[in-house]
Amino acid sequence: MARNDAVLIDGIIDDRIQSKRPSDSRDEAFEFFAVEQVLKDVDLAEEQLISGLIDGRGDGGIDAVYILVNGHLLTEVEEFTWPRAGAELAIHLVSCKHHETFRQATIDAMLATLSELLDFSVPEERLSGAYSENLLQMRRNFEFAYRRLSPRLRQFSVDIHYVSRGDTSSIGKEVLARGNQVERLFLEFFGSCRASFHFIGSSELVELHRKVPSYCLELQFVSQLARGERYVVLCRLSDYHRFVTDGAQLRRYLFDSNVRDFMGLTRTNEDIRETLRNSASPDFWWLNNGVTILATSASIVGNSIQISDVQIVNGLQTTESIFRHFEAGGTQEDDRCVLVKIVVSQDIAVRDAIIRATNNQGAVELSSLHATDRIQRDIEEVFLQQGMAYERRKNYYLNQGYAKEQLVTPTYLAAGSVALLLRMIHKAPALKSKFMRNQRAYELVFSSMVPLTVWPAIARILKRVDDCLETLRPGGRGTERFLKERRYLVSYLLLARFAGSFVLTSKHFQAFNVEDITEERVGQILEFVRHHNDEIRACWSSRPLLLEVCRLYGLELSLKDFQALAHAPTYFPFEETVRPVVITDDFLERVRNTLPAQPWKPGLHRRLLSDLSCSLAELSTAIDTLVENGEVLRQKNGVLYDLEGAVVAFDEERVDPVTLELRE
Repeated sequence: MARNDAVLIDGIIDDRIQSKRPSDSRDEAFEFFAVEQVLKDVDLAEEQLISGLIDGRGDGGIDAVYILVNGHLLTEVEEFTWPRAGAELAIHLVSCKHHETFRQATIDAMLATLSELLDFSVPEERLSGAYSENLLQMRRNFEFAYRRLSPRLRQFSVDIHYVSRGDTSSIGKEVLARGNQVERLFLEFFGSCRASFHFIGSSELVELHRKVPSYCLELQFVSQLARGERYVVLCRLSDYHRFVTDGAQLRRYLFDSNVRDFMGLTRTNEDIRETLRNSASPDFWWLNNGVTILATSASIVGNSIQISDVQIVNGLQTTESIFRHFEAGGTQEDDRCVLVKIVVSQDIAVRDAIIRATNNQGAVELSSLHATDRIQRDIEEVFLQQGMAYERRKNYYLNQGYAKEQLVTPTYLAAGSVALLLRMIHKAPALKSKFMRNQRAYELVFSSMVPLTVWPAIARILKRVDDCLETLRPGGRGTERFLKERRYLVSYLLLARFAGSFVLTSKHFQAFNVEDITEERVGQILEFVRHHNDEIRACWSSRPLLLEVCRLYGLELSLKDFQALAHAPTYFPFEETVRPVVITDDFLERVRNTLPAQPWKPGLHRRLLSDLSCSLAELSTAIDTLVENGEVLRQKNGVLYDLEGAVVAFDEERVDPVTLELRE
């Protein structure tokens, strides 16, 4: 280790502490910095990194856990899009210690925990250790993912990272042996997995910190056609593979504007794989639609094209398949080519239109396209005008060097809207991005009726309250949870006090001065809640108890319109869930034999419900099953899609062949 690497790391941590990223605690700042560097190639947003932190009492010597399926973070098993085949499962465990050495006790604690938690035959209630709920939830997610993916698991890897400020060149033999023991432990429980234990010290952290994503890349080609700032090139598969990889890692950050995740070995991806495997097949680009790249500038130099601000907006399935082909031993001498289209534009509206157009040719959920919505672009623009950055595209401004206090994510802003505009304070702490999958919920939260200047005002209020809470919070861990539980109620009561009413209007947000949010006033509200704790058992996320806190606070300050708060909505549209429907093989066969040829005409479901004497939920479940099995095509508004999302056919009597929209 270079002598000054530890000094350099301390300087970085000092800056993190000053900006409270994530807090002014040195241990927490080092922990988050370490996790951020270790998982840099995975390209997770800050909220995703925070979601994996489990450090605290009952953590079993493990500070963070991340479960990745096909490169995508698993947080909620019910909401995750599971691959149908060709799945890759990756587990990252991180232990961070702000020590100047690597200590055996740290690994011993981890060994004791893993020896018990990795044995899925032991039910949770029979575990002997005292484990936190966060750690147990990670175990549940891991077990669920492993069981769910087992029939189609192509690759399973476990990476254990022990991070400190130590020198990896002077680790004791006993400590190294303990690391090897952790690897063997995973192999004992999962014979097919690849387990690796990594010691990461100051030198490695410095090297990782200096590594930044490169969006300006060079692509070699064998042929090209250019017209203005539009390019079409044919490049060898091996050259394209080098273009999208950094070492052995796929540059996943290049796909932030591609709304589809890799779906595993679907029928289309299976065909791509077989074509790649067969070197005697027709040239690859004859059989594949190719890739579309969006850039801010491009220039041809010899037999290569220099591309700035690369974003692959269409072709994720093709790219992943090519990456996996070479990862599995594909030859670099392969002369077959892939077609790449490059569109240059610096106009944000035009870029968003291209992203929407290239991703809207299949059956993609509207929720995946919200980043390009007019309201999202307008919010981004007004934030920039006021010196803030709205991350409607993951890590876009973070990668440009914006400070944490300037950055606001859609989920953070949405939770503020839920609490302060919709007056559903109890829902804000648990709000997750999945609400955007429901159009009604999305339009309710990001209402076009809200003046644009209100959005940065909400963000500033929440961030100022966070700063005060950070100072006032008791010692210990759980920073983000502590903030989430308190920031919304505290912010709402501060604004209600300013407005003299529980009904907050846009004028209140625009007139409110965030400098009036002081540690003293925030502390007074916290003390008010504590004072009434024994009387009403105040809970930060219970609607009845929160209403009681607000009622008492309103009585003390003579605030008006409490009934408006009491009669506010109590749930989101996305919470209107339906119990899973179980169908028999016999019923599925009856549906299979009753369905006519596609495309189906409007009103078909009414006849089927009568003929089959079933419920709409049973019929829908059966048809979804047939779609997943590849027996019928997914149909929406007269258009038929394959499992990849590509348009296969359409009802010529009902659908316009150019726009693929229903005829008026």
